[in-house]
Amino acid sequence: MQKIIIVCYNYELSQFPKEPDPENRFYTYGFGGTFGRLFAHHLNNYEFEVWRLDGNVKEKFYENIIDGIRYKVFRALTIKKLGLVSMKFIKELKNEAKKSKPIFFIVHTHNFQTYQVAFFLKNSMIITTHHGDWSPYYVYENSNGLRKLRAFLGIAAEKVTFKHIDYFLVCDYKQVPYIKRSATDAEWIIFSSGLDVNKFTVIDKFQARKMLGLDQDKKYILYVGKLYKYKQIEELLKIWDEIKIEHPEIDLLLVGNEPKGSWGEEYYDMAERYGAKIIGRVLNNELYKYYCAADVYVLMALRHDNFGGTGIAPLESLACNTPVVSNSMQNYLGDNAAEVCEMPETLEDYKHAILKVIANPGKYKNMRESVEKFYAHNITAKRADMVFKKVLNKYN
Repeated sequence: MQKIIIVCYNYELSQFPKEPDPENRFYTYGFGGTFGRLFAHHLNNYEFEVWRLDGNVKEKFYENIIDGIRYKVFRALTIKKLGLVSMKFIKELKNEAKKSKPIFFIVHTHNFQTYQVAFFLKNSMIITTHHGDWSPYYVYENSNGLRKLRAFLGIAAEKVTFKHIDYFLVCDYKQVPYIKRSATDAEWIIFSSGLDVNKFTVIDKFQARKMLGLDQDKKYILYVGKLYKYKQIEELLKIWDEIKIEHPEIDLLLVGNEPKGSWGEEYYDMAERYGAKIIGRVLNNELYKYYCAADVYVLMALRHDNFGGTGIAPLESLACNTPVVSNSMQNYLGDNAAEVCEMPETLEDYKHAILKVIANPGKYKNMRESVEKFYAHNITAKRADMVFKKVLNKYN
């Protein structure tokens, strides 16, 4: 059976436990565990392992088998401004490459970890995924000082290593030209980690609002996520502030943010001043109520440094039959974008698009069906399998 090793790293120190815990989040949290479970559930013709580099753990090495997936965690040295490195990790990679000839599925593209794997295993099968991270070419052209120097080193690393990567799974079309600057003949597709559609129940708007204690006579704009600059929350608040002058019945719901004062919540105070309804953290199995209660989901995506693709929250909204307003839908995989969303190009367009959706709810259709067709986990796994087979055929 062909082995696929999913390689990831601890990208969010506050969320990863530092040692094994009863819920096994230590092993399964993050993109690596997500892909491991998704693929193992839908692709039983492969053997999957998840290997993680972590600069925050106590022991040198951890290993466990959970639901048929072998997890390995390597304690790594953090090289400031570059990334994580572990000699044991590199040694084990080389040994595994000789022993089982696996496909190495690396969770990030523009990352020191990726450069290491592609450099030391240049004759192996390598696939990377992109999740909105910036290319060093972009950083070099848009920064100064040490960040520019670090980006220069990243460019040099990519020129050496990207030619050894067989396939790039990219979340945003804007990222492709940057990849091709180091890998001219790069093979790629637009790819999303997809959605477990069954976790998002569709209920009547009236029922959802009753459950949440929301006003039945109001119209609701919904945003889910942190209140920070990369999501252009300042712009969203200002747009809503303009809208409510003529349409006081329209409210703004902000869901999924951290408590006031937490990292990444720069616009919490502004949201309070503007009078938005700040809901805070919500359990994943409760999110569907907010999507179903809303009239429109809005994700600002006009920053030139936004390479985040369609995003997961817009897909969650569509799965609950609530239309989306976002420029990020330029990366939508389906051919029926006009049925499910609006894709504004300017801030003024965002304002008009929001009002358009609220005024014409009947215009938008086949939203959940669209997510099931293009983004359900079984579909995501099939698209990944197509890439696995292409890479295997190339080496065979």
